[in-house]
Amino acid sequence: MLRAKTFAWGILFGLVMLGQTQAGWHEMWDRFHLDWHRNNCWSEPFTTVDRRAARAPFAAMVNSGWRTQNTLGQHYFDRDTQALNEAGQRKLFWIIHSAPVEQRTIYVAQTMNSTQSEQRVDAVQQSLAQMMPDQSLPPVVPTALEPRGWPAEYIDTIDRKATSSIPPPRLPAFKEAGGGGL
Repeated sequence: MLRAKTFAWGILFGLVMLGQTQAGWHEMWDRFHLDWHRNNCWSEPFTTVDRRAARAPFAAMVNSGWRTQNTLGQHYFDRDTQALNEAGQRKLFWIIHSAPVEQRTIYVAQTMNSTQSEQRVDAVQQSLAQMMPDQSLPPVVPTALEPRGWPAEYIDTIDRKATSSIPPPRLPAFKEAGGGGL
């Protein structure tokens, strides 16, 4: 009988203690399930973010390249009037007809004189209005970036001088084969 009472008191004590020790039991199992699912889908939630982070510099480089390509520098403007010269007109035509639509922003290199810079932007906008009379004009943005390059006249002069210095082609003199007859 003493054993039965002790056993009953033990079970009762265990149940009372079990009620007190269950604090956090359900939270622990919820956390266990959450961790299990996270471990089984590992790296997928993080892969997309990592891919975007790895590709971001390339997008910046592409945009920088288009900015350089679509910049009208000092070689495309007349020195005195700041109007577009023929090369500038052709470059502008190429930008509005050949560049992808999302990359058709025209950048105008600025000068140290703000009046000349404004004249350059006005000249580009007037040329755009003539080339695209009934269409919405692409944005014209001033920039401090001056693209590297040389004037077309300079390159043409070098090419013409190189071409004129090439000697005419000549075949070597004919020599008879062998020295004797049959």
